[in-house]
Amino acid sequence: MSSGFSPAQRFVLFQSLYQARQSGENNWDQIVALLSQGQQAARRAQLDDVAAKFADGQRVVLEELRDGGVFLDWELQFLQLGLAVGNLAKMYLRLAEHYRLQAEFQQRLKDHARLPLLLVILCAVLLPLSGLGAGVFTLSETLQASVAGLLPVAMIYGALLLVLRSRSLRKGFVGLGYRIPGLGGALSQYQSYHYMNHIADCIGAGFTLPQSLKQSARRLPDAPINRRYFKLAAEVEAGERFSTALLRSGVLAGVELPSVSKMGDAKQVPAQLGLTIHRTCEDQLTFWSGSLPWLLLGLLPYTVLINAWFLGR
Repeated sequence: MSSGFSPAQRFVLFQSLYQARQSGENNWDQIVALLSQGQQAARRAQLDDVAAKFADGQRVVLEELRDGGVFLDWELQFLQLGLAVGNLAKMYLRLAEHYRLQAEFQQRLKDHARLPLLLVILCAVLLPLSGLGAGVFTLSETLQASVAGLLPVAMIYGALLLVLRSRSLRKGFVGLGYRIPGLGGALSQYQSYHYMNHIADCIGAGFTLPQSLKQSARRLPDAPINRRYFKLAAEVEAGERFSTALLRSGVLAGVELPSVSKMGDAKQVPAQLGLTIHRTCEDQLTFWSGSLPWLLLGLLPYTVLINAWFLGR
């Protein structure tokens, strides 16, 4: 991954921005806030233009930051919403939490991958060595069989490095993840976690429900499932009850809903649902970080076939 864009580095960045915001030491977002003040209603109605321009040719600070590569495009979407609802600090904290979870997932994935990776490497090396010891392989054949057995491991490692270093490849990799049964559901739940938190922030800032749904859908990271959020907003704007449209949309699929008594006031429902989805995402993170590495054992039959091929020669 390019310098400054590892999950751990991004976590430190947004955690530091949050702390600076709390202490009043952060200046750039204060400048943006001043430039974006004025008519509150007009600002909300023109939320899409916050990052694009300010009136009378004023320098657009968020645009400058985008051009300078300080923030990713989807991070700027979050910050724009934070400015609109008057709580930029919360967006810093949410982005920090996102990268904390991502860094934790990567670390757990590495930890759980050690044993299956070791088994694959041992199989790729020991099988040819046993053939050499039995006198059925020459030294050259032993080396060739070992290299052939380890080649998929090297290819997987190289592919992961490319994905980590390229934003476009990461985007495609995540898009592919949405199509994998089980994993796609977990990614969808995490997107819904952001969505429900956005709705809670908008409602808390005084946006109407249709406005909240529309703006929340616009401020999400790119994902194949984003159309469901726009469809939900359109249905509510057309007169559908929010609860009915929400349950039908699939946004809460796989989420164990809290009892009605724990929901509190109607305005608190999105925030409560966001917390519930977050707990579900934590469980999914633990499950997939522990399960995915064992897919490496699928290379063992390949290693056996490679050795059988050399033996047949």
